Amino acid sequence: MKPSTTAVLTVDLHRGHLDPDVATLPVPPRRASEIAEASETLVTTARDVGYPVIHVTTAYRDAHEIMSNPKWSETETDDGDSREAISEHNVYGKTEGMEILPELSAESDIFLQPKKRYSPFIDTDLPFVLRVNDIDRLVIAGVNTNTCVQCTCFEATNRDYEVVVVEDCVGSMDGEEFHELGLKNIDQALGTVTSLDEIVDSLTASA
Repeated sequence: MKPSTTAVLTVDLHRGHLDPDVATLPVPPRRASEIAEASETLVTTARDVGYPVIHVTTAYRDAHEIMSNPKWSETETDDGDSREAISEHNVYGKTEGMEILPELSAESDIFLQPKKRYSPFIDTDLPFVLRVNDIDRLVIAGVNTNTCVQCTCFEATNRDYEVVVVEDCVGSMDGEEFHELGLKNIDQALGTVTSLDEIVDSLTASA
């Protein structure tokens, strides 16, 4: 890997998923802690050896922007669904959930416009940022493996980016079954799934 053409992209590593004190759509606490710890190692390593770190999160002006999606509107009324609190997720005025975990961000990082749906390529400046920085490879961490992370991989693959997903740095509020299903599909059809140790070795070896 070359620092000049590779970037680390974090997708929704915010308190709305990973901080049990404020999360509206929480990943199970133990898994959230593991993702945070592994992702901190990933982004710190990337910065230390000169790779750009890009963050994208989700935010909405109001609940209407969320509930205009038919599927999300449907699931909110389903008691016990993992998305039953979706109308309260990362709405302006409840800003705690929108915050990237503090241990994952640095002033030198690139912070994108918030996304509104699963894809960070739609209605954000991610395509522009990748283009002007000559990025052709994305090392991805984030939540949820089976939705936003997998959608990011589809979108990146469709644009001919090389995709690497760090298994230790992703997870799902929908549980391990959907997490594993997402990883299998990514590894089969969209990119490469690797461990934190393997990607750290790769990043440092090529610096």
